[in-house]
Amino acid sequence: MESSKLYTSLKYLNIYELGSFDKFLRSPYFNQNENLIKLFHILVPFLKSRKEIDLDKYQVWEKIFNKLEFDDKNFRKLTSDLLKLLERYISQQVYDENDSLITNQLLQGITRKGAFKMYNSALATAERLVERNFDRNADYYYQQYMLEKNKFNFTSEFEKKSKKQTKHNWLNIKEISENIDIFFISEKLKLYSTLLSAKSIKKINVNLNFIDEIIKFIQTNNLFDYPPIAIYYQIYLTLTDSKNENNYFTLKELIAKNIHLFPKEEALDIYESALNYCITNVNLGKSEFYTEYLLLFKDMLQNNILFKDDKIDPTRFRNIVFSAARVKDYKWAEWFIETYKDKLDERYRDNAVTFNLARLNYYKKDYDKVKKYLRDVEFNDLAYELSAKSMLIATYYDTDDYDPLYSLLDSFNMFLNRNKKTIPEQKGKAHQVLIKFVKKMININPSDKKAKEKLKLDIQMSGDIPDKQWLLDRVQEL
Repeated sequence: MESSKLYTSLKYLNIYELGSFDKFLRSPYFNQNENLIKLFHILVPFLKSRKEIDLDKYQVWEKIFNKLEFDDKNFRKLTSDLLKLLERYISQQVYDENDSLITNQLLQGITRKGAFKMYNSALATAERLVERNFDRNADYYYQQYMLEKNKFNFTSEFEKKSKKQTKHNWLNIKEISENIDIFFISEKLKLYSTLLSAKSIKKINVNLNFIDEIIKFIQTNNLFDYPPIAIYYQIYLTLTDSKNENNYFTLKELIAKNIHLFPKEEALDIYESALNYCITNVNLGKSEFYTEYLLLFKDMLQNNILFKDDKIDPTRFRNIVFSAARVKDYKWAEWFIETYKDKLDERYRDNAVTFNLARLNYYKKDYDKVKKYLRDVEFNDLAYELSAKSMLIATYYDTDDYDPLYSLLDSFNMFLNRNKKTIPEQKGKAHQVLIKFVKKMININPSDKKAKEKLKLDIQMSGDIPDKQWLLDRVQEL
C-alpha cells in the first residue's frame, strides 16, 4: 500500500485536510459507499503519523470485509473510487475558494432554469463580490466578462432588442467585449513574456499568434491604465530592449504602484521578472544591479511576497544573503539570517544557515570563521556542497594557505568525477574549469605580463563559471 497511487496521493493532504476529506466522504451527495470510508479510516493513522504503512492489500481487505475472500479486481476498484473522490475533493477545495466563480455559475444555473425571482439577489451578490475584490489581474477581467455575459444571457431576445429599459434590460455587449479583450491581451502578454524568458535560456521553436498585432494595438490604444497590461508590457520591454535600463526602472515603479492588485503567487512571478533582469545585468559586469537585486528582495519582504506557505526556499535564502553581502550590507544580512532561518525547511536549515554565515564572513574578510564554518561540515544539498567548496578554495587562496588549497583542489576534482551521474554535466564542467584556472593562478609567474593577459582573456571567454569575477580580480592583483 505504501507505494500505491492512492496512498501517495493522500500523503499530500495535511492534518486539517485529512479531517476535511473525512467529512467530504461522509456526505451522501458525494459518496454513498461505506467501504470507501472504512478504507480511508484504515489509512488515516499512518497518514497522520507520516510513518511507513505496514499493511499490505490483503490485510486492508480483511479489515474492511472480514472473512470475505480477497478479490483483487474489487480491491483495485475500491482504491480507484477513493482516488477519484480525492480528486473531486481537491477540485472542490479550489472551487470553494473562488466566490466569483461560484456566483457566476449560480447566475448561469438561474438563467438555464429561468428562475427570475432568484436572479436579483444572486446578481447583487455577484456585484458586491466584484466591489470587494481588490485583485486586478487578468482573472479579474475574465470574471467581469462572465458577469456581464450572464447579465446578457438572462435577458430575453425580445428585451435585448427592445428600446424600453428596465432593471434587467440592457444591451451590454460593449462591456462584455472590453472585459474579454483585457483578459485576452493580458494573458497573451504574460505568456509571451514567459516564452521570451525561456528562449533566453534554451532554444525553443515556439511562436504565439497575433502577438505583433497585440503589441501594436496596446501602443495605439494606450491601454496602460489596466494594471496587468501595464506590468506585462513593461516586462516584455525589459526582455526585448534589455539595454535600455529605463525599461527596468519603469517596471520597478509599476510594481511599487500596482503589486498589491495581484494575487500573491502572480506577484511573486512579476518580481521574478525584475530579479532576472538584475541578474542578467550583474552577469554583464554591471555590479550596481546587486543593489537593485537586494532592494527588490527587501520590497518582497515588506509586501509579504517572499514566503510561500510561510516557508522560504534555500536557494532564495542564499541569494538574498549573497546580494546583501555583495553590497556590504552586513548588519542587514545578519539580521535576515537570524530572523528568518526558521522559515527554512528543517531538512535544509542547518546547511543553509552554516553556508550563509560562511559566505557573509567571507565578504567581511573574517577568513578564520569561514574556515571554521566550512571545513568540517557535511552538506546534504548538492548546490550548497559545490558552492561551499568553491568558497573554501577562494578563502585558502586569499589567505595564502596553499597546502590545504592544493589538497582541496585535488579532492574537489575527484568529487566532481566521482559524482558525474548526480551533478548536472554543465555544472560539473564549470567547476572543473574553476579548478583549472586557480591552479594556473598559483603557478603563473607574476612578472610574465603576456601569460597574465592570456589567463585573463581565457577566464573572460570561459562562459558561465563559478566565481568568475573573483578569478578576474585575483589575476588583476598578480
